Amino acid sequence: MEPLTWKTLAKELEVSHQGLHLWRQLEGAPETADLEAWQAFKAERGLGRARATGELNTLKADLLREQIRHVRAKNQREEGEVIQSCVVEDMLATLAQKLDLLLRLKLEVELGGRVMGKNAAEINVEGALIVDEIREVINANIATFETTLVPSTRTA
Repeated sequence: MEPLTWKTLAKELEVSHQGLHLWRQLEGAPETADLEAWQAFKAERGLGRARATGELNTLKADLLREQIRHVRAKNQREEGEVIQSCVVEDMLATLAQKLDLLLRLKLEVELGGRVMGKNAAEINVEGALIVDEIREVINANIATFETTLVPSTRTA
């Protein structure tokens, strides 16, 4: 077997001729064009391009998907398609307080006077009326709540 030239060695090491020339100037680099010595030197120093492995490609794909998801979420927030969770939590807390107040008003304050002296059928009718009143108030409050707390960003 004939001795390797520096150009052939560079090809075998998968590096450019100029790259091998730079490596030759590193401390501890082999002085001859010995393929095994250069392969060991390359591995020891971590020289050359990192070859993509299946695991590395998977990690890169996961990172790219996460970055895309993050950018899309940011765009949706900016376009008003997403409401921040703290706003939703505040809305739900306010709704719960209003519902509690409404139920206490209708059931603790008004119920006794409205059903006193009535038979079961009349009490059922009165109960249905109270449920309708509660439904009307809830629907009105929800509509008002949406238009005052979260302004609409879309035009129809």
